[in-house]
Amino acid sequence: MVMRLHAPGPPHVEAARLRELLHALDDHEHLEQPAGFDAGAVSARFEQLVLDLEAAFAHRCEVHRRFQDASHHGVVIVPAQATATGEPLLLVVSNFADMVVCALGNTGQRSDEQTDALVDARNAERVRGALAHLGYLLVPEDPLWQPYDGDGPLGFGGGEGRTWYERYFSHL
Repeated sequence: MVMRLHAPGPPHVEAARLRELLHALDDHEHLEQPAGFDAGAVSARFEQLVLDLEAAFAHRCEVHRRFQDASHHGVVIVPAQATATGEPLLLVVSNFADMVVCALGNTGQRSDEQTDALVDARNAERVRGALAHLGYLLVPEDPLWQPYDGDGPLGFGGGEGRTWYERYFSHL
């Protein structure tokens, strides 16, 4: 059996359901994090994700945490030497709905189909296992690059070139 990063089933959400989720989370009053955001719990789970990925790949990961003016909590980079492709795996953890994007190299470089064709099945299984264990939701990247067409929280919308990726996985 070939394990793909963007395979249907837990912890992955399909593109059709993702669009509904993105719109449902789009809160006018909470741009960087949702109402009721528990920073301590989110940080603790993120730190456990880092530990789980480091154990799964038997390598130390590069980690970026707690961004200001951003809708994402952190970034974990599994180093190139730990992957079968020789390219790093980049995981971006959103502050919203436990969503995570995983890209080979960097976000925006490849389609989900290209990533799936290149990511080694064992590496995909390691990432999916770590995410599922902690209740994270792996989201496909392709739909996130569609133009942002939400209600424009805090003036975010209406800017040309804005995307759903920027809304939930980037600096605002």
